[in-house]
Amino acid sequence: MSGLRMTTPTRMVLQALHAAQQPLYGLEIAQATGLGTGTVYPILRRLEQHGRVHVTDETDPHPSRPPRRYYQLAPAGTV
Repeated sequence: MSGLRMTTPTRMVLQALHAAQQPLYGLEIAQATGLGTGTVYPILRRLEQHGRVHVTDETDPHPSRPPRRYYQLAPAGTV
C-alpha cells in the first residue's frame, strides 16, 4: 500500500466510510466529511487504486441520473 499519502482529507474520507458501516456514494461522503466533491472523488479513485476501498456500480439507476458508484472499506482500508 505504499505510495498513498494519508492527508487529512484522505483520513476524513476513510473515517466517514468506517463510521457508515455500509456502502456510500460520493455525494454522501462529501456531505459526511464537509469536503467538496472535487476533493472527494480524486481521493476515492486513489483509495480504489491502492485497494483501500471496494467499489460497486449501481445496477438499477434512476432514469434521470447516471448510475451511482458505491464505496465501502476493503479489509485493507480499515482506519
